Amino acid sequence: GAKPGISVYRFANRIPLLFEGGNDVVTRTAMKSIPWGRYKMSATQDKIAVFLSIVSTKIPFKGTGKEYIGDDSTEIKAAVKRAITQCCAQLRTKLVDV
Repeated sequence: GAKPGISVYRFANRIPLLFEGGNDVVTRTAMKSIPWGRYKMSATQDKIAVFLSIVSTKIPFKGTGKEYIGDDSTEIKAAVKRAITQCCAQLRTKLVDV
């Protein structure tokens, strides 16, 4: 089974990004910028999976082999945070009902 904590699954143009997960904008945002407690989730005790796909012709890849998406683009960072928090808000309504 899955371990407690946050698991991040990143995709760019429908291709999974398998390397350099710690440097990626999605991973950094999920780990450092989301107040999980606000959504009735514990980042250390609950099993949380974040799936995020970015589709564009202008993805700011980093690394020699396009291994990850850099977090230097404020627009992408804001869009990632907004997407995750919107999903969390929807999920919170389901968790509160349980």
